[in-house]
Amino acid sequence: EMCIRDSINAEYMGILKMNEVEAENTIQQMVNLIDNEAKESIEELRKKTEEECSIERENLIAEARKKLRMEYEKKLEDYRIQKKIERSAAISKTKITQMAERNKLMDNIRTESASNLTSQLTGNVETYKKVLKELILQGLLKLMEIEVKIRCRKSDLEIVKEVLPEVSLAYVNKLTTEVPKLKGKTIKPRINIDEVNFLPELNLKDPGMPSCMGGVQLRAQKDRIVCNNTLDERLELCYQGALPEIRSLLFPKKSHQITCTLIHDYFIFAWIMICLLYTSPSPRDQRGSRMPSSA
Repeated sequence: EMCIRDSINAEYMGILKMNEVEAENTIQQMVNLIDNEAKESIEELRKKTEEECSIERENLIAEARKKLRMEYEKKLEDYRIQKKIERSAAISKTKITQMAERNKLMDNIRTESASNLTSQLTGNVETYKKVLKELILQGLLKLMEIEVKIRCRKSDLEIVKEVLPEVSLAYVNKLTTEVPKLKGKTIKPRINIDEVNFLPELNLKDPGMPSCMGGVQLRAQKDRIVCNNTLDERLELCYQGALPEIRSLLFPKKSHQITCTLIHDYFIFAWIMICLLYTSPSPRDQRGSRMPSSA
């Protein structure tokens, strides 16, 4: 019995020992399996995390680039706008300067033309006398009044008195020959010289003070109607009429040389042509004259 018992115990212990080895192998296999699965999960998680991180990084970089591009585009647009404003301001300043210089040149031409005209008429009394006659006659024909008062410079008083009878006769002849309703009628206009109020004398020293180069003013209807036929007024009319031609000569589209002497000569010639021409009777003469007449 003891032998049998020992044999059974030995066999049982061998079986137990073999089961422990198998158990350890099984456990090791399970551990290896779990370890492999853990490693695979960790690798998948690492790859997924790196992919998500890469995507997020790309998104952040793209957003930063977009923001940076928008900032620089805005700065570039602001810079362009600023340059346009500066360019426009520079062009406007240049144009203003150019216009100021042109106006200054035009004013110089007018001033020099007035000076030349004054010197020419002052040195030639007969020419000035003829100009005064034409100016008075033209003013009378413009007014078409029976009673007219003439105002002149004090220095021209004697010349106006001298030419007034001839001008009055020419005035009556013009009316009775060129106005149909006054033909064959006797007209006695009352043309007087204002010897109390005179036009200012020529003043070249102080531009701010009143000045008159010559000519006359004709007044009617108790000074309610005034015909300003002074040389200053006629020169201004000539200047305004010749302004486009003067500008085209001074500032041509195509560059060519032009001298101020040519401008002055043209200006003086145009003024003399306008000054020496007197108009026909006013259109209201066709409707009827207010002048008294006797058959």
